[in-house]
Amino acid sequence: MGTAFAPTGLPDAGSRLAALTDHNRTLLVEAGAGSGKTALIAGRIALLLSAGVHPRDIVAITFTEASAAELLERIERFVHTFLDGLIPEELRDTLPLGLTHTQFQHMESGARALDEITCTTIHGFCVKGGVKIDQGGAGKLDQ
Repeated sequence: MGTAFAPTGLPDAGSRLAALTDHNRTLLVEAGAGSGKTALIAGRIALLLSAGVHPRDIVAITFTEASAAELLERIERFVHTFLDGLIPEELRDTLPLGLTHTQFQHMESGARALDEITCTTIHGFCVKGGVKIDQGGAGKLDQ
């Protein structure tokens, strides 16, 4: 990855930087409305793509279908901004030098398969994965 810097002026800047750049762990983001969760997750996914992670290997689970749709739109916007040779405004502090040539190539490849990202609600994820949800909310994995 190009040189990464923590977003400035935020008390949780180090945590945000880790969320964007530490791709070797699962991430849970919980914060209040308007705190930048969608931008953070979309940025992380865009940077995963730039690291060569295939879209089919990325899963983002949200609470509502509307937030899943908003997240996918933001991911697409970030990816296309990077492919236009620019840095999304929300990521400028984190990636001021932009993408390396290799990252750009990975982003181009990932952009061709963005529809393979799994971005859904927990219920949608369970249905896709073969988990049957009963009336009481308990789930059972299809064998």
